[in-house]
Amino acid sequence: MTDEKKALLKEAYQFGYFVGFRGHSEWAEWVRKKREELYQRAEELGIYELVKDAYRKGKELGKRDREEKLYEGLVAKVEREEGPRVRKVVPSRVEIKPPEETSIERDYVEFLQSTKLTMPPELLDSLKHLEPPKMLRLE
Repeated sequence: MTDEKKALLKEAYQFGYFVGFRGHSEWAEWVRKKREELYQRAEELGIYELVKDAYRKGKELGKRDREEKLYEGLVAKVEREEGPRVRKVVPSRVEIKPPEETSIERDYVEFLQSTKLTMPPELLDSLKHLEPPKMLRLE
C-alpha cells in the first residue's frame, strides 16, 4: 500500500474519531463536506471501502472514549460527594491512543468563529413583507 493511501486511511480514522469524540452531527455541513472529500479521494485511489471502514471505526472508538470520559467524570464527582468507594477494576480493551490533533479541529474552530453563523440569510434582505409599511415611516 502506498504512503498516500496510508495517509488517507489515517486521516479518515482521525476524522471519524474527532467526530465521534466531540459528538458532532454528521449532518453538519462542514462534517459532510470533509467526509465527502475523503470519500472522493478514496474512490480515486481505489480504496473507498477501506476509508469508509476506517472512518466508521474511528467514529465508534471516539464515541466509546467520550462515553468513558463522561462516566469517569461522573464517578469522580460522586466520589468527591460521597467519599471514596471500592470500585471493581474492569480490564479495558486494547489500549489505543487517540489520534493527535489535526487540522480538522482548527477548521472547526474557524467555522465557529465565522460571522456567517450570526448573520441573517441573504434571502431575508430581498423579501418586501419584512420591511415596515410606508405609512409607518416618518419621512
